[in-house]
Amino acid sequence: MSTAAGAGGSRSASRHLVGRDEVLARLEALVEQTVAGHRLGTVLVEGPAGIGKTRVVTELASRLEARGVAVVVGHCVAEGELLPYAPVAELLAGLVRREGAAAVQRAAGPAAAELGRLLPALGDPGPVELDTMRSPRLFQALSSLLQNLSFEQPLVVVVEDVHWADTSTRELLALLARQQQGDLVLLLTLRTDESPARAGLSRYLAELVRRGDHRVVLQPLSREQQAHQISDILGVPPHRQLLDDVFTRAEGNPFFAEEVLALSQQGDEGLPATVRDLLVARLEALSPATQQVVRTASVVGRTSPHRLLAAAVDLSGERLDDALRSAVDAHVLEVEGDALAFRHALLQEAVAATLLPGEEARTHRRIAEALAADPALAGPGARVAGRLARHWSEAGDASRALSASLAAAQEAAEALAFAESLAHHEQALRLFDVVPDAEELLGMPRVALLSSAAGVAQLAGHPERAVELVRDAIALVGPDDVEQLGWLHERLGRYLWLSADTGRALEAYRRGVELVPEEPASRRRAAVLSGLSQMLMLSGRYGESEQLAREAITVAAQIPDGRTVEGHARNNLGVDLASTGRLEEGVAELQAARRIAEEQFDDIDDISRALVNLYSVLYFHGRLDEAADVALENVRVTESLGLQRGRGVWGRCDAAQVLLLLARWDEAGQLLEDARELGRQGIDLYRTDLVEGQLWLRRGDVARAQALLESAETAAGRLIDPHLLSPLYVGLVQSAVARGDDESASRWSEEGLRRLQQVPHPAHLAPLLAAVATAHVRAAPPRPDAARELLSTARAMVEEFAVRGILAEAEVVTATAELSGGVGPWRAAAETWEHVGDPFRAAYAHLRLAEELLASTEGRPEAAEHLRTALTTARQVGAQGLLRQAEDLGRRSRLRVEAAPDNPYRLTSREAEVLRLVADGLTDRAIGGRLFISHRTVERHVSNLLSKLDVDRRSELVATAHREGLLDPVMGSPDIR
Repeated sequence: MSTAAGAGGSRSASRHLVGRDEVLARLEALVEQTVAGHRLGTVLVEGPAGIGKTRVVTELASRLEARGVAVVVGHCVAEGELLPYAPVAELLAGLVRREGAAAVQRAAGPAAAELGRLLPALGDPGPVELDTMRSPRLFQALSSLLQNLSFEQPLVVVVEDVHWADTSTRELLALLARQQQGDLVLLLTLRTDESPARAGLSRYLAELVRRGDHRVVLQPLSREQQAHQISDILGVPPHRQLLDDVFTRAEGNPFFAEEVLALSQQGDEGLPATVRDLLVARLEALSPATQQVVRTASVVGRTSPHRLLAAAVDLSGERLDDALRSAVDAHVLEVEGDALAFRHALLQEAVAATLLPGEEARTHRRIAEALAADPALAGPGARVAGRLARHWSEAGDASRALSASLAAAQEAAEALAFAESLAHHEQALRLFDVVPDAEELLGMPRVALLSSAAGVAQLAGHPERAVELVRDAIALVGPDDVEQLGWLHERLGRYLWLSADTGRALEAYRRGVELVPEEPASRRRAAVLSGLSQMLMLSGRYGESEQLAREAITVAAQIPDGRTVEGHARNNLGVDLASTGRLEEGVAELQAARRIAEEQFDDIDDISRALVNLYSVLYFHGRLDEAADVALENVRVTESLGLQRGRGVWGRCDAAQVLLLLARWDEAGQLLEDARELGRQGIDLYRTDLVEGQLWLRRGDVARAQALLESAETAAGRLIDPHLLSPLYVGLVQSAVARGDDESASRWSEEGLRRLQQVPHPAHLAPLLAAVATAHVRAAPPRPDAARELLSTARAMVEEFAVRGILAEAEVVTATAELSGGVGPWRAAAETWEHVGDPFRAAYAHLRLAEELLASTEGRPEAAEHLRTALTTARQVGAQGLLRQAEDLGRRSRLRVEAAPDNPYRLTSREAEVLRLVADGLTDRAIGGRLFISHRTVERHVSNLLSKLDVDRRSELVATAHREGLLDPVMGSPDIR
């Protein structure tokens, strides 16, 4: 367990790692466990500064490498907001040294060139087009690289000082933490004191804990352990007075103990009272020349390239060498290749705190001048724009800081670090106002800077800030520049929609179409047409949208760079066709839109958007299993393409929404938790509350559902999208009915019908009409005539629609049964929901059918069967409200019904069906044909069954199912009394 002492001089650190045997054993066991399971694991090693996190990780790496486990290390830096992906670039450099550039490129796969954004030696990825999100396959390349390397040799990726992680690095870590394959361990170290964490880091750490990963907290050394540490440094046991002095001041902190001991060995009798004073006292013992070098190094950062230090200080030759050697001998700096690094971050912070304001500004200027003259001084492949922006700004040189900030913004965007790019853009905008010749200096007007800033704000997940920026840009454009104004209005429409302001978005797109000339055909003309088509489609005006989508496709075909816009327009057209009864044509257009997006890879947002829209049309047409497959695929796609912030929340809400209907509520809940952790803004805030409210309404927690739905309603004030408003008001009406609150039910009914009155489409309006009709039936006193009128309208809408089997049809059938009652209508409702594949709604219909059957003596045996079905389903899915109703009916009717046997494996009804057909020897395709679902859906169900029954092969699955009685019919007749 040895660690090299500093170069030259007496040793300042113990040769052996003291007091960490249990921690190391635990960490080794966690790595072994992860490797054995072939699934990525995440470990967080945390503790205050100086507690020994890096020392523990270094020792762990030594042990693991001796056993054939590869370890690569990257460090976050305090200047992370200026230097995005710093630890990732360091990791890549380490892998290139270890494996060679060619091997790294092979492991990264087709997108390997994207790694050149972080390490130029790995390729030239080309520019990023902010308006189209060109080629953001960086996350995909990194994920493939680490996964493929881990398949060849177990791999531990260490990221030190994660408390300094920039937003982009944190998003990458979150992506890796969700990775499901590979013998890969992500090990993070976190300092828990003094340094405030980046915003959002606590949410990420909470996610690690929730996911069952591991936190290892380093505790202070005991007095006995600190004595062993001192003995190892001195070579002899310490006398009692020395041990008392060191332990009293260091309180078991290994680094502080080393510093106290070093000062005591110098003969200082009055040791400083605080840690910072202790460190400053150590530095004051250095020569003036050494102090100058160390102070300059503290401004550079934790690590300083030797050549950069040499260029920034007033020393050279032997004088510089002597100063550096003195700093190393004093164990303030350490040699790391061609650089000098502070032995501990606390040393750097202590030195930086001693700089006077003028001294600090001059030092920043010298460093900036050196880097500007020779960027290579920053180190091989290092990007310097962010560093220059920081140093010129701290030096007080506004003009140079402005130029550097713009360059840094572009540099960060090229690395897909959009949050950091936005920070640099904001700094450039502030400086633009104080630099007299800013426009001439940058070679771009303020309107272009605002437009660029708006683009990265949207990509960074801040659509409302993007709206503000693009509006500022519009205000600067003269009325004669109609094409520029039109394009900016197209951008405004996009950002407004993402901010949940669909009405104003529609107005912005209309203005864009008015402004951009029809001739000559241009990409901007095609884009504004397609954008307006999208807003009309989202507004439920499918005929108008279709016309504009086709026009956009025509314009796009006339220009050489129009293929991407064509894909966007076909995306709109697919929904238009499917929503007006031409489902298969619509699906074909959506699939074509996805192919174009994947081929062009200009606007990868459209890859996800095609999946979102395909999910939507399948969902509303009642093809739930297929819709679930598409929604879950979209979740995977958004992660692999690094679109978690832009599309991750929406995709998870889609998947959760359909899983609600399929009674996969635990999965839905998990997805919604994930969505909340991604940092929601704008329309994502609304969507998450809406879907979670629907979940709790089904679970039976009506108060919680009501609170979430009312929160969503508050956020929906500027929405006009019927596919979003309809489920909101359906949920609000249903929650009011469940509470017996007729006044609220009436209020939400009126508000919902008012907001949807201009959208006479059955998929959106019919479910709301059905919910309002049900509220009339359940009111006290009931209002059957009003319900009958609403249902008549809803039924006519559904019957006129060219495609049958849509969810709206099932809602109308159920509301009809609520109004008329009777065995026949409720039997029809139960059969309809069984066909759709919604166990919860089917169970409710079975319960109501049981009530109707109990009205006659002859119906009691069949009533028992339907009541048992309702009870069993309610218990299986966790529908507490429905379960209480079913149990109450059993008590009131004195109908004792033994529910079906417990379901310890929590199989859904669909999984049980698939299991029986697997046992019959049917193939996946044959099962799909029998159940009218795709064979891919069957594959997913079989995979779930293998996991739930903890077996590896179909033969084991069938054997276990027989042994556990999962294939046995319910024996005997229900107990009827």
